[in-house]
Amino acid sequence: MRTGRQKLSADRETVVGKNSLPIPTDFIYDILLRLSPKYIARCRCVSKLWASILDREVFTDQFLKQSSTRPQLLFACTKDGKVSFFSSAQPQNPDENSSPLTANYHMSLPFDHAFKISSSVSGLVCMGDVRRLNGMKTKVMVSVICNPSTGQSFTLPRMNTRNKMGGIRSFFGHDPVEKQFKVLSMTWSHCNPICEEHQVLTLETGKLSWRMIKCNVSHYPEFDHGCNSVCINGVLYYKAKPNVYSSSEEVMIICFDVRFEKFSFIKATKPFMGATLMNYKGKLASLTPGGSYFFGRENTSFEMRVLDDREKEEWSKHSYKLPPQWQTAVTNSNIIFVGVTGSNEIVFSGHSPSNHPFYVFYYSLEKGTIRRVEFQGIGEFQKSRPF
Repeated sequence: MRTGRQKLSADRETVVGKNSLPIPTDFIYDILLRLSPKYIARCRCVSKLWASILDREVFTDQFLKQSSTRPQLLFACTKDGKVSFFSSAQPQNPDENSSPLTANYHMSLPFDHAFKISSSVSGLVCMGDVRRLNGMKTKVMVSVICNPSTGQSFTLPRMNTRNKMGGIRSFFGHDPVEKQFKVLSMTWSHCNPICEEHQVLTLETGKLSWRMIKCNVSHYPEFDHGCNSVCINGVLYYKAKPNVYSSSEEVMIICFDVRFEKFSFIKATKPFMGATLMNYKGKLASLTPGGSYFFGRENTSFEMRVLDDREKEEWSKHSYKLPPQWQTAVTNSNIIFVGVTGSNEIVFSGHSPSNHPFYVFYYSLEKGTIRRVEFQGIGEFQKSRPF
């Protein structure tokens, strides 16, 4: 039987040949960086040598850095008991309406009625679903991690909880220092107005398990349309209320330090009902259509608040007027905020398309202009949401 060292040596000979000069590692990296994530995943299965190269921190850092220069829109679309993931590159010409773009299909998964998606973090998606696990007669709420780029997914272990008649809410975050992804989940019972248990699971090799953590901020996470959390520089932000009976005017923002697993909160300066949290130039920002969650052609403006100083809880307010073209460009009354691009464009999209076509709208904060981009292959789904 060959030892691990002999096997690794044989793998290297397979790659470069017995009589060939070794290929410089930098040259190998340069070749691999040209591949898509799906082909990178396939290359990991070639041999232990290839897997060791692709698992190196220097390569993953370069790959993520290069990928960030080519921003993509990720679409989660539901129909007939399945969620399908598509993606498309951002349109390159910011000055005019572009030709229709075709979204690339990645993968599909079955889902139940409790389908819920947390925000996409570095291309990974955390999805809540009700599933029947091995050996169980009844379905339970679980979290599923998806990597649409590679077509891979796996179900996380079930949480151990004392709350048998309640609910579970999960959020997804990333620690850029330790370079770890973590899932934060909390449970509550129907007889208690706040979350009682808070647990964390770290995505790592080996057996995955939940850990109970302490939360010194009594709260109840907001349940609104879509997902409303964002992870910025290792801090996970999400909206909450002091308890389930609190009014919409008592909304606060929970801050969860992903690395140290500590909670804090920020008081909202005004009612945040309908506000969408997002990353604006590395700072937490909220976008509000004014009185409701959805946008429509009747809206003429929106408001953005930026958290300039987290410690002092100082916000700056920015108001923007929508151009007259908005009235003709928008055909769907259910328009939602999606995010902001690197070129300072606010991204809107339809929420529940009932017919063709499916549009994404880009509003330039600098120019005050709006452009509409059609994405083909999305409109026939019952519900679609870009990230």
